[in-house]
Amino acid sequence: MPHEEFSKNLGRHPKYSWTAGSPRFSAKGMPLGGTHKSSYWSTELTSETTLSDPIEVEQALNTEVAHFSQYAQFFSNVRAEGGKAEFFVGLFSDENIVVDFEPSLMGRLANADLGLCLDYFPWKREERSE
Repeated sequence: MPHEEFSKNLGRHPKYSWTAGSPRFSAKGMPLGGTHKSSYWSTELTSETTLSDPIEVEQALNTEVAHFSQYAQFFSNVRAEGGKAEFFVGLFSDENIVVDFEPSLMGRLANADLGLCLDYFPWKREERSE
């Protein structure tokens, strides 16, 4: 699927995107050689890093799932063509993290044909000050 289809169907602009078969370039626009093996489209759901103090991951996901649920048929089409659609959540912490997803949220994700990927990045206090 051409990456432009995502912008057209979701009404958002990507941060990163490309279409299978297109030439590969670095983030700075330098040719990398070869072509992309698959299409890719991603956007940031928040304009800045979301801290757990003012808003919890669960609350942010509830808001975004409510918005993206209207595109369930599009996500189903992506999956039917062999692709995947998911929320990718990067978690950065130097302490224990607990993210508690209610069954209702998981059900809405499933109904929207959206996956959920949580990626934990350990971040030690002494490394932050450098």
